[in-house]
Amino acid sequence: MTPSRWAFGLCILFALATTLLTLAFGTPPEPAVPLHSGFSTPILALEFATQVAHLDFLQGEAGAEMRDYIRHVQFIDVFFPIAYAGMAACLFLGMAMRGNVFAVLGVGLAVATIVADWQENATIDDILDEIENPHCNAQTVPDDQAGDPVLRDCLSDEVFENASPALELASFVFDSFLPIRIEFLREDTWIKWALMATYAVLLSALLWFSGRPVWHEWRRWLAVPPALAGFAICLTWLTGSNGHVAEIMSILLIPFMLTFPAAAVMYFLAKPKGSRKKGTR
Repeated sequence: MTPSRWAFGLCILFALATTLLTLAFGTPPEPAVPLHSGFSTPILALEFATQVAHLDFLQGEAGAEMRDYIRHVQFIDVFFPIAYAGMAACLFLGMAMRGNVFAVLGVGLAVATIVADWQENATIDDILDEIENPHCNAQTVPDDQAGDPVLRDCLSDEVFENASPALELASFVFDSFLPIRIEFLREDTWIKWALMATYAVLLSALLWFSGRPVWHEWRRWLAVPPALAGFAICLTWLTGSNGHVAEIMSILLIPFMLTFPAAAVMYFLAKPKGSRKKGTR
């Protein structure tokens, strides 16, 4: 079997792994308080949180069950980026082996998405840890600051010896690192989604222009879901992470993800151009 077909075959296997891991996420519990900004999916509500109040559904005893579910998702999400981004990388690699040099960009974008997703996961873990173990608690708050403590009251000076000016300032204002971690999460989340939107648009363009200029060419039909997904991600960003828009975006990601195995099967079965004269790739 040719190298490009190996790549397309691996894409199909990664697609199966993506499906199984998606099912392993399970069904989230009912949130103790309504999710913010029109969200109905807890993990999206967490990823697109922009202020500490948006984390209310994770706070306190009422949010314990939801935190346990997010921890479960976090464990699976160690492997999930390898599956979905590996699926994308293998398709782009196979296309590159078939002579589409621009597909190499897709391989790099897909691999970068894995790293970005892991960074987002690390920030989410930090948020969950601080919610469960706040720095300012009954043991660390001085008696004379019990009414309105800040981080400077609860943590030792050694913690801030090598702190950045921004962190130094925040320690006199906030009673937790959550406002700062929310900002980190917002950056990490949008780096991941920006990478995904970029390779969605790239895939759409590669499929559209690689086919014959006729409406019934299968590559042109497959170019539509990635284009819609890329547009939806951009629209979510433009609307300031609006929950209603983000939920529609997540639905449009389903046909986008299905495009990869569908295209892989089509390319696997198709004969490379010039295969009879130059040999297959």
